Amino acid sequence: DSGTGIQPFLQPVPARTQQSAAARVFGVIKTYAVGPVASVVRLVALAAIAALDVVTSALGTLLVVPKVRRGYSRLTRSALARLALFIMGFHTIDAKTVSLRKGRRSTTTTHRVESGDVIVTNHTSYIDILWLVARYNPVFVELDNASTRVRPVSMWTALRAPARATPALLPASEAQDLGSLLRDARVKHLGPVVVFPENATTNGRALLQLLPVFEDMANLDEKARVYVMALKYPAQAFSPVYSLGNQFVHLFGVCMQVYNSLVVRMLDPEECPRMKDAPALCGEGKDPVDIDDAVADRLMQLSRLRMTKLTAMDKRDFLAFYHKRAKGTLERVPTLGDDPADTEPMEVKDL
Repeated sequence: DSGTGIQPFLQPVPARTQQSAAARVFGVIKTYAVGPVASVVRLVALAAIAALDVVTSALGTLLVVPKVRRGYSRLTRSALARLALFIMGFHTIDAKTVSLRKGRRSTTTTHRVESGDVIVTNHTSYIDILWLVARYNPVFVELDNASTRVRPVSMWTALRAPARATPALLPASEAQDLGSLLRDARVKHLGPVVVFPENATTNGRALLQLLPVFEDMANLDEKARVYVMALKYPAQAFSPVYSLGNQFVHLFGVCMQVYNSLVVRMLDPEECPRMKDAPALCGEGKDPVDIDDAVADRLMQLSRLRMTKLTAMDKRDFLAFYHKRAKGTLERVPTLGDDPADTEPMEVKDL
């Protein structure tokens, strides 16, 4: 990014530090002996959990009462997601509610997020999905980059989404207004709706430009509460952050670690923007609030990250370039005077 000098797409690389001989020996043993064996065992356990989730989810479809089905899903899927995180090395998760106002302390108090509320957060890994399922069992959505309409997706689709390029546009027949989805989620007890306004994963070093999700009145619902949170993965060795590359290879690396860390910071609900204060819903005599600007400001402060001028479409272009380079060829850009028929791929010898 020309404005910040930050590259938000490449996988983070551990900083090189001076290590003792014992630490280097331990690192070799972990990387080439103990780590791969532990990873295989963990992956087998994760496969068993995935199979169990498929079975329990199928049984849940037999429940016709929405509240009962929601309770059953929280009891089974959320528990399985937390178990999966534990197996992957996330033994404890540092989750706190914080205030951006001076003089107020952080607390571990959890707030009741209801069905039909909105959770807005940054997105740096498929592991985000597992934690959100373990904590809220929400509805995940994909965003249309042009209209900011949404498409509900399953947990499994959300888990795989970081491994593929963000779709530029959603099929018109599958997209709907966020406001209607929020009302539907509230009536049918589907859970809160998670929105990733960056619409792509980053490497956790900066934020992408946020889509103006709340600009369209059709995406608003005055009964829905907005919750803002930030997720980070502190790591000294292999990072759980996933922005590109082979997802299975990354998961294998995560499972090789002795333990992994996840830090979650939720903004105090009293300091989160309210949809009813949006210009389209604000009553006379009240000062309207730009919800998108308020969300961006709070997310930057909460995550302590700078916002770049790059978008999800820039990452889409970057991934196309990255994959071409990984295959060993890039099409040479024609210059003035070239015959298009003479333009050949050029060989890339190093990655």
